[in-house]
Amino acid sequence: MDPARPEAWFAAINPYLRLAVAYIWRRSDFPWLGIWEENHLRAGAPWNGRVLTRGMEFGVSPFAESRRAMIDRGSLFGVPGYRWIPARKTVTMEYRALVMPAGSLADVPLP
Repeated sequence: MDPARPEAWFAAINPYLRLAVAYIWRRSDFPWLGIWEENHLRAGAPWNGRVLTRGMEFGVSPFAESRRAMIDRGSLFGVPGYRWIPARKTVTMEYRALVMPAGSLADVPLP
């Protein structure tokens, strides 16, 4: 996420389904991107120790943490780590999501 650009984005490709997904959003709305993984660790349902996945989440905080921790830290690298929505106010934010064939992977052998 380039701080010099007004928009940020990420794209992910599933080579088995030959699909790509991408999200685009204003950095001023969501200045952080969290990346998490699940690697066959969670034994309980619905994972049952079989899940291998990666998640990408854009948001207003750099970490999954309590509101108190966000407020106490304030910012990270000069970027706010939370956002207030005043009482009885609304905030509208937009993002774009794209799903497309991952045609450039057509020659990748599938297992």
